[in-house]
Amino acid sequence: MSTEVSELQKEKLIHMFGLLDIDGNGVIEYDDFRMVVDVMCDERGWSRGHRRRLGLVRANKRLWNMMAGKLDADGDGEITLAEWLTFHFNAFCVDPDIEGIDRNLSYALNVTAKFFCDMLDSDGDGQVTEKDYVLFGEAYQISEADSREAFHLFDTNNDGILQVNEVEDLIKEFYLSEDEQALGNVFFGVFDFVD
Repeated sequence: MSTEVSELQKEKLIHMFGLLDIDGNGVIEYDDFRMVVDVMCDERGWSRGHRRRLGLVRANKRLWNMMAGKLDADGDGEITLAEWLTFHFNAFCVDPDIEGIDRNLSYALNVTAKFFCDMLDSDGDGQVTEKDYVLFGEAYQISEADSREAFHLFDTNNDGILQVNEVEDLIKEFYLSEDEQALGNVFFGVFDFVD
């Protein structure tokens, strides 16, 4: 990782912002996070009191609180694209050879990856199936075809399963990689990268 944000990383960050802004109102807010969890839990048939749903709701709220605390610079309860990019650009500008990965980015990335893995792993067995990944994609308005294609790219041994640690690595690769060919680049759907 360099001390600058590459064009690819910038495009991925803008793409991710758009995915997280579920209602498309130009800001990320807690309702966007809640809607995704509700969609995924409803699709799985989990009632409001289901233990996995309650766990996801709690994790979702923790993730939102962490993100709002680190990214919502003006404290208005909304994260704008400018706030989103400022946080990430500042985090990427830390010299990793001197300081390692920025602590704020590292913490945010670990919490985010864990949350996404919890959402993906429908039964808590440490594995993500194609069905899990497609549902996740649909909750973020990623086409079923794109989700299926990406899953098959990730499933290098063709066993129909991704281990949670593999998923965490793909998520981190999405955020951190400057390699245009990195598999993690399509974890959150295909986006247009223009160099």
